[in-house]
Order: sequence, then C-alpha cells, then structure tokens
Amino acid sequence: MTTQRPTPAPALKRPLRCFIGLPLPEGLQAGLSRVAQRLAGALASRISWTRPGNWHLTLKFLGGVDAGRVPELAGALHGVDFAPFALAVGRAGVFPTDGPPRALWAGLALGAAESGLLAAKVDRALVPLGFAPEARPFTAHLTLGRVKTAAPGDDWALVERALAGESWPKVEIGSFVLWQSVLTASGPQYSRLAEFPARVAGVVRVAE
Repeated sequence: MTTQRPTPAPALKRPLRCFIGLPLPEGLQAGLSRVAQRLAGALASRISWTRPGNWHLTLKFLGGVDAGRVPELAGALHGVDFAPFALAVGRAGVFPTDGPPRALWAGLALGAAESGLLAAKVDRALVPLGFAPEARPFTAHLTLGRVKTAAPGDDWALVERALAGESWPKVEIGSFVLWQSVLTASGPQYSRLAEFPARVAGVVRVAE
C-alpha cells in the first residue's frame, strides 16, 4: 500500500501595489534629483529620498490590485479623454507646516489645474470598477522625500529655497501611466503596466 502525498495548495498570488500618475521627462527628473541631493547634504534628519528615475506626479493611489484585473483597469483608463498640457515646477515646502514635517514636496507653477482635472477624470473612470472616489481634495505635487525621523535644529526653510539653484523650463505632458510599485529594502521599484496617451473625443493627441 502506497501512501499518497497530499496535493500542495496553490500559492496565493499577492495583489499588485498600483498607482496612476504622470511620467516626467529625464531633464526634469535630473533637476529634482540634484535638489534632493543638496537637501540631503544640508539636513540631518533621516529622510527617504525619491530615487533618480522614480519621479512622477501621483494622480490616484489604488493599493492592492489583483493581477487579473489589470486589463479591466486599462480598458477603463483608455476611455479617459484629456489634452496634452504644459507642466512646470515652481515652489517647494514641507508637510505639515505646523509640526514635525512628514514629507518634502515640490509644487507646480504650471499644470496644477490640468493635473487636477485629469485626476478627477481618472477617479470617475474607476468608480464603476469598485474603487472609491477620493475624499480629499487633489493637490498636485512631486514628493522630494519622506521624513522618517526629524532631527532637532534642522532648518526646514531650506526646502522652500531649494528650487532656486535650478532652471525649471516647462515640459509637455502627453500621457499618464498605470504603475506597479514593489517595496524593497532600498526603496520602491516602479514598473509600467500600461500607458495612456492624451486623447480628445477618442482621437489620440501627441504632445508638441
């Protein structure tokens, strides 16, 4: 009589950690990385800085998504209409301003309204798929770093002046992206699951 080994249960696939955002051209990313490097040298706080190549503007964070739902998500997002628009960095600061800061950010001098409109369209497109609409007002920003431990004596006003050493020409935004984020010991790693070009009334528009 032979003993039959039990069939192992299939391994459960972990949901994909996903978000939707605007990709940024390499020149703008390089400028932001230089700002982060200067601040890292001037501040004693323990800060997790955005890594070169990871810069983006988040439109909506989705959280855990089953891999099998990615085509469904992509189908809904392909229906989002928006025209290409210009974006430019304009100022920087910390959040919150009335206590120990948790995040360092760069804001927009150009493109904030268009980014907000696109975020609202993305939000509406995903409601039929069961994703709750955003409860908080959208604030267009680029995360420079997240504060893990604030050091006493750090001059956070340096952040407000940090952008002054760079030129910030406007860039054209012609698409948005569905990204997967994998958290690692050295920081998040992003991979593009789908990209959605600007389109008006169903016609694809190319950024100039």
